[in-house]
Amino acid sequence: MINIHPTKKLRGTKSKLLENKKIVVGVTSSIAAIETPKLMRELIRHGAEVYCIITEEVKKIVGRDALTFGCGNEVMEAITGNIEHVALYDECDAMIIYPATANIISKIALNIADNIVNTTAMVFLEKKPLFIVPAMHENMFDAVKEHIEKLKLKKKTYLISPKMEEEKAKVASIEDVVGFVIEKIGNKMDKKVLILNGGTAEFIDKVRVISNLSSGKMGIALAEAFCKEGFEVEAINALGLTPPYYIKTHKVLTAEEMLNKALEIGKDADIIISCAAISDYKPKNTSDKKISSENEELTIKLKRNPKVLEELRKVFKDKIIIGFKSEYGVEEEELIEKAKDRMEKYNLDMVIANDLSKHYFGDDYNEVVIISKNNLIKKISGKKTEIAKEIVDEVKKLYPKNVETFGI
Repeated sequence: MINIHPTKKLRGTKSKLLENKKIVVGVTSSIAAIETPKLMRELIRHGAEVYCIITEEVKKIVGRDALTFGCGNEVMEAITGNIEHVALYDECDAMIIYPATANIISKIALNIADNIVNTTAMVFLEKKPLFIVPAMHENMFDAVKEHIEKLKLKKKTYLISPKMEEEKAKVASIEDVVGFVIEKIGNKMDKKVLILNGGTAEFIDKVRVISNLSSGKMGIALAEAFCKEGFEVEAINALGLTPPYYIKTHKVLTAEEMLNKALEIGKDADIIISCAAISDYKPKNTSDKKISSENEELTIKLKRNPKVLEELRKVFKDKIIIGFKSEYGVEEEELIEKAKDRMEKYNLDMVIANDLSKHYFGDDYNEVVIISKNNLIKKISGKKTEIAKEIVDEVKKLYPKNVETFGI
């Protein structure tokens, strides 16, 4: 018999936010139960150990094998002499009921314990975090609102709101549920990295902007790579792709907004990385209306924006600050020299340089040179996800005396 279920290989592949957390997932007989294996696997990807308990009726909707596949442990459907409800309470940090039917919600609110799910919930109630994720017809949801409101008043009890669509209270998305669980019981990491990402935009008038084609892919790859290594990651995102749900993200648009937000939250970060394509210039004057398109010519005078890296270094003298330097159609030696000049000018710890003529904005691949204050010059090419991992490895080497702190 195989002792280690293959599902265990997923553990921590996205982050360590739920590392060493044990969670029991209770499944009840809504059609939304078909989503439960995906939920359990997502919890595992963030480091959790997951156990599954089900009501008898669930087997008509989703098989035990599918649920075992999802959590990697044997599924429990009844309380035996092993007193599973007490053992799960003693062993686990939290319980999630996904999906939660009108029946199970009513029984928990009325303190009825007649199956393994509501009996286990009664043990957790007000003692350890209990997450209830409703799924049912809209009329049934209205009928049990009194019970839902009663449960909301309970300590450590969280009702995750459904999506009201097509006359149904549809179960909340897996991302919403896992994100909320991480928010409430997730690990607090020792080291925090702040990533500035995406392309900023500067307003010409109320509808037109000057911007660039940055996709945000590199910043997202870095955010994910740092998460996997056990860092707390926060992002400031302008235009482009948005970081995944488990990374706290602040939305900005202009270079000034990005700088102000970085100054505000950067004080709590150990490392600040700016891979954003930040506008160097902005219109000297911005119209408070939409400029007429009937004009034959339009002249726009530009003025320089503050250099974000320069301003961050002025305020955060002792933090690790890393910048990116992009050029177009230059020789490698010139690219490296320009990166070194930037590192020296702004007193940066590391600069990642690339030539956009080889891989333009939005490409999944890139070719970069890492230059650090430790006299490192390292050329890397490949997928942005692979490059991000290499960058994280080099960032952790910046302070070799503190490598243990960085998880090396």
